[in-house]
Amino acid sequence: MNQTVKPKVLLLGTFHMGSTTDLYKPKVDDLLSSERQQEILEVVERLKKFKPSKIALEIETKRNDKINQQYQQYRLGSFELKVNEVHQLGYRIASDLEHEQVYCIDWMEKGAGTKGFGDVYMWAKEHQPELFKFIFGWLDNAFGNDQISNQNILEMYRIFNEPSHIKKHHTMNINVARIGEMENYVGMEWLIWWYQRNLILFSNLARIATSTEDRIVLIIGAGHVQILSQFLNESDLFDLEDAYGYLI
Repeated sequence: MNQTVKPKVLLLGTFHMGSTTDLYKPKVDDLLSSERQQEILEVVERLKKFKPSKIALEIETKRNDKINQQYQQYRLGSFELKVNEVHQLGYRIASDLEHEQVYCIDWMEKGAGTKGFGDVYMWAKEHQPELFKFIFGWLDNAFGNDQISNQNILEMYRIFNEPSHIKKHHTMNINVARIGEMENYVGMEWLIWWYQRNLILFSNLARIATSTEDRIVLIIGAGHVQILSQFLNESDLFDLEDAYGYLI
């Protein structure tokens, strides 16, 4: 592959519109209301200006066939979009631009991890309360009130893709490594899985980039954006475009 011209990637940091196991998420009112639907369509139009050739999704690769069956039904007008960012943004952008398929690139197996994020969170809360506050306190400030939820959807995406917000997510995850005691690396037991998952996301993203002309939008939880950006930049395979620039 001639690397003077590289595939372009835009990482859209998203909140999860539907149900999720995430400990923190904005509480947004009815996203199927006409007002919220118009706000979502504004985000769709902004992202279409990137002119993506492929839409990649935070869904496990093993679900790729099922997701694309749904996507084809949607294109034919026989599938009703549910309340999640895959449908509300991913299917809409891909369909409007007449893409033949969408791409599932996530991985959620147990892998190298021996603890879940919730386990680590609760251990730190009980055993290291000061460190717990240092690492997770900003989440209470960000999501503990309606400051984000009361914004329109475009403004919410601006917040989630603003560089300082992206950095806070990554800083939190790095500091999870400090949770535990000497020879009892509690935080690391989740963090090694987090790195494994994001390396797999990078690998799968590289796999679907089959042309130097590719322009890929990956719709991904905002906590992934900085670590994936690092992997993509360090691979020297891609040119990254900043999602925030398309949202302002």
